[in-house]
Amino acid sequence: MSSIGFAPRAGSEVEQLRSAYRSLNDVARNLANAARCIKIEELKMADHHLRAAEWHLTQAKRTIAEIGQTKR
Repeated sequence: MSSIGFAPRAGSEVEQLRSAYRSLNDVARNLANAARCIKIEELKMADHHLRAAEWHLTQAKRTIAEIGQTKR
């Protein structure tokens, strides 16, 4: 739901799946960046990448759950 009270219009199932796939790609990228930061002992940035990965994973889960809801 947006800040003005309107729920975003659900796109097609294919578009929703593309969105989830992009989020999963972002998770993979952030995990790779976190590993790279750990190797060079840049722990603050590693933490940032891990939090970003967690957020993207949450977005992918939400999108996939929405698709599952519409299939019921």
